[in-house]
Amino acid sequence: MADKGFCGTSGATAAAGTGVWYIDPDSALREAAMANREKMGGYLQDRRWMARVLDRTYEQSNRLADWGYPYPVDDSGRPQRNSLQGPEYMRLMRKRTKQAGVTILDHSPALELLVDDDGAVAGARGLRRQKHDRWTVRAKAVVIATGGCAFLSKTLGSNVLTGDGYLMAAEAGAELTSMEFSNPYAISPAFGSVTKTLFYGWATFTYEDGSIAPGAASKGGRSAIAPALLQGPVFARLDKADDKVRRNMRASQPNFFLPLDRTGIDPFTDRFPVTLRLEGTVRGTGGLRIVDDSCATSVPGLYAAGDAATRELICGGFTGGGSHNAAWAISSGSWAGQGAADYAKQAGAAVRRELSSVGNGRASDAE
Repeated sequence: MADKGFCGTSGATAAAGTGVWYIDPDSALREAAMANREKMGGYLQDRRWMARVLDRTYEQSNRLADWGYPYPVDDSGRPQRNSLQGPEYMRLMRKRTKQAGVTILDHSPALELLVDDDGAVAGARGLRRQKHDRWTVRAKAVVIATGGCAFLSKTLGSNVLTGDGYLMAAEAGAELTSMEFSNPYAISPAFGSVTKTLFYGWATFTYEDGSIAPGAASKGGRSAIAPALLQGPVFARLDKADDKVRRNMRASQPNFFLPLDRTGIDPFTDRFPVTLRLEGTVRGTGGLRIVDDSCATSVPGLYAAGDAATRELICGGFTGGGSHNAAWAISSGSWAGQGAADYAKQAGAAVRRELSSVGNGRASDAE
């Protein structure tokens, strides 16, 4: 596993936290969840994939609990598994990865993929920044799990998401899809970088003089906030949340409140200025096209997971936000890993052959 940062602390999730599309296996609940998403996404989704993701997310989230992830519980003692805290989540995943015997290359950005004479992806190579040398890995299959692209967006954890995986995969011939749905904006305090748009569902939006901003809302109302911001500041106050909702908000996503608490603002009683921050494919829909249930791309030997892959299968033309994209990451990660392993197993014994770099010529034999 090669990571351009320190694996477990880099990327959007590690710095923040996210909701998860975790729905109990109740047919009525799941039907409602899928129907709501279909309408929002223009009916461009695939019901079979939505059901797959709900099933796998439920399984994997419960597995996280078995591994020791500290899910909060509600007043009745029932675990709440529809939210993850980035630091704890990523720390646990790094620990499990190392326990599985995986070699982790920290601070080692991948620069290009390697392909064989048939054009199948068979490795990658890059730099080891702290050792001032290069690495080359020959593999029977590769999974692109490089996250989305929201470079310099000022969104927490996303400033360094430069879309490397899209470029490397495209150089190898992989197809992208639904990129027209990849530039959503999320609401954030004007002085902060945390984009938890869900909580603004309990907000009242006003102009500087205190009058209501018509149409402004977290869902379906960001298009009203945008032109209002061009005219002057827009303020929010989460005054529609009752005491129980307020407690649940702080328990589920405490990082939302950090910039507010540090400035002495009570978001439930005080107005605070908001802005819109671009989140690109981190919160968008588009990415590498998936061609089968194993999350294979259109290039043999190359698989994609998480924000690197398209989310159109479950989100259609509307942002996957945090929860749906997180569920997709959890599910597609397991499918892509299994798919790559099955592909490698079918490939049989390793063949020592010269591999072509899709970037700059021939790959070194160093491994």
